[in-house]
Amino acid sequence: MDKAIDKVIDKVILAITANLFPLWMVGANLIARLGGMIILLLIGHGFAPDILGGYFAILAMTGLAVTATQAGTGPLLIRLVQTGAHTTAILVVTFRLLVAFAAIALLVTRPEFVLPIHWPFVIMPISAALSPDWIITARTAFSRLGQIAVIAQLAGIGAAFLAVATNNNFILFTIAPTISIAAFIASICFAVRLRSKPQMLLVAPAPDIKQICGLIGFTLLAGFLPNLDFVLLGDGSHALFLAQRVFLFCAGLITAIAATLFAKRQEGLIREFWLFVPMASVTILLLFFPDLIAHLIYAAPDTHLVAILRTGAFWPLLLAVIIRQCLVLQESGRVIWLGWLLLILLFVTLPLFSEPMKTPGLLANLMIIAQIRLGVLCVILAGCQVWLMRKDVRT
Repeated sequence: MDKAIDKVIDKVILAITANLFPLWMVGANLIARLGGMIILLLIGHGFAPDILGGYFAILAMTGLAVTATQAGTGPLLIRLVQTGAHTTAILVVTFRLLVAFAAIALLVTRPEFVLPIHWPFVIMPISAALSPDWIITARTAFSRLGQIAVIAQLAGIGAAFLAVATNNNFILFTIAPTISIAAFIASICFAVRLRSKPQMLLVAPAPDIKQICGLIGFTLLAGFLPNLDFVLLGDGSHALFLAQRVFLFCAGLITAIAATLFAKRQEGLIREFWLFVPMASVTILLLFFPDLIAHLIYAAPDTHLVAILRTGAFWPLLLAVIIRQCLVLQESGRVIWLGWLLLILLFVTLPLFSEPMKTPGLLANLMIIAQIRLGVLCVILAGCQVWLMRKDVRT
């Protein structure tokens, strides 16, 4: 009887562990995001809104450069390592480095980019290209990822303290590059240590060309979304980029959760729970308490910032829907060009919205436009999933 009870207890513990595996990973990422929030609180109360707006605008542009540098290859590199295709992985990293130099060249030619002040940002695409964090994810060593994030945020907090204490604008512009360098160095250290341990390869072939195209397209689509509309339609609005930091906090969290789900090939209700519950909670907070959030983060938020936060309340939830659909579709060989086509659609439709954004006093217009665009993507992606399911039933 005692043995039977012990077996039941073991099965229950195993079930809980298997179903709640993202819990400690999400906790680690929440700690890391808390570090980012501390940095935001420090500089939000230590610098004037116009200076912060300029900093966040450059950071958003650099975010696009980093996304282009990674070229949507993060999930691809994870699968290559998991299937033992190391030579192909090295070639992919070389390609990422070439893209990094091209992205830097485009970044420094932007009129907003002042090289004597903003030069530390050019480090970030190079760090993103060479960082071996994908090796750690492929080995499902998620605790290491949490440690890397904490190390990076601690470095960023130190830089933020120094910037606020000295009221130095240049040090302010080194915070994000400091985080990037710290994460890069920590990733190398942990990846080297993991190489000495035996690796469990997936019982599956390396991704074929169709799966590679699909992975890259969908990953680029998801990577560009948090910054694309803000950078190309923002028109230098400081309030807009102050609000974007709140939305990017959500994007960073959902991306970390999605990476965990992808590496574990998690499906079902557990996937839906971890994708939607956190973002639904943020949506509720932004709908009902935007003023509280704005005053918590910034010393002197204006009414425009509060309006933007409330207007964009559904942005995190819509992004979660898109990330979910990308997880479902990105390894299917039958929709390999969908991510690419939707990304092109986002770029070619931008001129249609440039005129409404010029209306003075309506800074929240961008959030309405951005959410409409996300909503259209949700419908298209969901429609493709339904089409694939019906096709599978027929065959």
